[in-house]
Amino acid sequence: LAKRAKAGDKDAFGKIYNLFLEKIYRFIYYLVNDEDTAYDIAQDTFVRAYRALPRYERKRGSFSTFLYTIARNLVIDKQRKRVSLSLDLNFVGEVKYEGDFEESIDSAERSKKVHEVLGSLDKFDKELVVLRYFEDMSFKGIAKIVGKEEGAVRVRVFRILKNLKEKLEGEI
Repeated sequence: LAKRAKAGDKDAFGKIYNLFLEKIYRFIYYLVNDEDTAYDIAQDTFVRAYRALPRYERKRGSFSTFLYTIARNLVIDKQRKRVSLSLDLNFVGEVKYEGDFEESIDSAERSKKVHEVLGSLDKFDKELVVLRYFEDMSFKGIAKIVGKEEGAVRVRVFRILKNLKEKLEGEI
């Protein structure tokens, strides 16, 4: 599809848009925590991707990496323009239990603790966690998106997880 889109096939780009819009939107939303802003940036991502198609080269990475990189850069640009940004993480979701009321309360408390601990991450670490565990990306793909070496990304993610685990164990 990317090859056809690069050759000027608008229908191919439309299919790319349909395939990736939800994922790109979700990634952006995780970072900005605002539906309208996430939608605007997602739209801008595809406009920029369409304009940049002539410069896209498969050897530099997959098309999804190309899109995520554009989205990430737009988020960074947007955050530079804003003085403050809410880092409240509403994406973990509610855990549904069939158990009794006490179990339900314990689950809600654990979920709140997870939100708080994830919310304590700095912007870059939050991006890494979102890309790895919510977007299910490989370390190689993440490295291309954030412009770091794959090994460095792998080590950083493992350190983040270790710190998150320690914080959660201390909180729960």
